[in-house]
Amino acid sequence: MNLTKRINQIGLTIIAEIIASLLIVSLVSANQSNSKINGTEIKLSGTANTFDLGGIQTKDNRYIKQNRLIRSDALSALSSHDKWRLTQQHHLIVDLDFRSAGEAHQQPDQKIRHVTYHRLSVMPDPNFGVHTQRQYANQLALKHPNNMTLFYQKMVTNEHSIKAYQAMFKRLLQQNHGAVLYHCTYGKDRTGIATMLILSSLGVRKTTIMKNYLQSNQALKKTTHKEIIAMKKVTHNRNVLANLKRSRTARRSYLTAAYTAIDQKYGSIKHYLKIKMRLTKTDIQKLRRLYLTK
Repeated sequence: MNLTKRINQIGLTIIAEIIASLLIVSLVSANQSNSKINGTEIKLSGTANTFDLGGIQTKDNRYIKQNRLIRSDALSALSSHDKWRLTQQHHLIVDLDFRSAGEAHQQPDQKIRHVTYHRLSVMPDPNFGVHTQRQYANQLALKHPNNMTLFYQKMVTNEHSIKAYQAMFKRLLQQNHGAVLYHCTYGKDRTGIATMLILSSLGVRKTTIMKNYLQSNQALKKTTHKEIIAMKKVTHNRNVLANLKRSRTARRSYLTAAYTAIDQKYGSIKHYLKIKMRLTKTDIQKLRRLYLTK
């Protein structure tokens, strides 16, 4: 009887070990799959939404190289250790800032030794994003619920915005080595459009681009929660709080609005890259040679 119990115990132990092994394999596989969609998060003390796009898979089964393309929120609160990590571990050499002149003056990026800084303001208003909490509450109270979809459409059709993204591609074509980090304030909207354009030029699937874009929601969750609490100290106006949440969220409908505007006005993202981003076939081939690997 004791022998039977012992055999049963051994059997249960073996089964438990097999199940545990299968769960580990499943988790590793899920993490690898997630990496292909989102790249790799770079956890810094001074940012909330920084990702190396390395590992993202293209339609032709190539992958973005590690430590070449980094999307982020603002670099105004970087610690010394953050700077060391970006330059020594991720080989950062170029910082592209999509914020307005006012935003960059109000909260300038930390200066990083041996890193070249370029401001490529996406929005034409030099004071875009600059306001007190009370001023921002007043602005939000007047915004239409579809303001964000209109904002995304503007970023791909406004000539000033287009020139900023053209300049971005010129910088990318010049970088034979090292990492290019590009960012706005939260790393979601202006940076989201930049990422859509970059990944499209590299041949990444639209579904993968969308999943990568939506990843900002998780990364910015704590930041958004803090901002809502801060706004409630100023007002409890429902329109203000609803519009604040809309502006701090990455929604499928926002990026879809940008794609729709491109399709309606230029025919396709491929044609848009050629006509508005001024990328020739040779440019596309060079971008893929510089930033992709098998």
